[in-house]
Amino acid sequence: MQHTFTLAAWNFRLARRSLLALWDFFAAQQAAVILWRAAQPGAAGLGLASHYYATMQIFAYLGFYLLTALEAGLATHNSRRARSGYTWATLPGTPGQKFAAKAITIAAAELVFAAWQLVWYIVEFYPVTALEGWRRRQMYGAVLPAANLYEQVVTNNLFARLLPRRPAQLVILLGILALSAAMLAALDTVRGWRKLPAFASGLFCAWVCFYIVSIEQHLEWLLDEPRYAFRIAAAAVLAVLTVWWAVRSIRRGEAA
Repeated sequence: MQHTFTLAAWNFRLARRSLLALWDFFAAQQAAVILWRAAQPGAAGLGLASHYYATMQIFAYLGFYLLTALEAGLATHNSRRARSGYTWATLPGTPGQKFAAKAITIAAAELVFAAWQLVWYIVEFYPVTALEGWRRRQMYGAVLPAANLYEQVVTNNLFARLLPRRPAQLVILLGILALSAAMLAALDTVRGWRKLPAFASGLFCAWVCFYIVSIEQHLEWLLDEPRYAFRIAAAAVLAVLTVWWAVRSIRRGEAA
């Protein structure tokens, strides 16, 4: 197990510069569009959560979340250090260890990005609040009570899903994190036409996960409708087969 984490740390070291550049670009575009909207006369007093929703940053987050996972995997192949011969594929270890290391790297990058979004959201709160206060002073001649940071976090659609408030929600989020890391690691591992079934399997699993998140407060619905349980079972089987196929692909590459 220690060797697996060593490989994962090496992978993350290869990916850190490209990930930092990606996250900086994400933060810059988010600050630009949110501050622009907060400066509009009609948006005075709406609050950061409203600006976040209106500028479609939840979709930007999901897009950069996917790019983060893909970059964490691709960096082990594309960096100069990787081309010099020290990669997850050339370092010692079994195919299972190498695949697990890649999945751990992706999961760690996803967690760091989610934490970065929360921190950056809190940082944005203060200039947005100041800008809204200035705008209200111009429009009404007085400063209304400032928005509350806690309220702006709780009413944000993204954080309402990402910040667990119940044990079941925490288990679901950890399961989705592990599943997404495994499926994206498999997609990055296989080559050629094999990427198509891996992509289709990951897309189906993502669809099932989004449905589970949407009904997380009413999990009993899964028991009332057998077709939902069948979809979850099918996603689990596809995930296991995809991971097995990816590990087999590593083994074939080593044999070649």
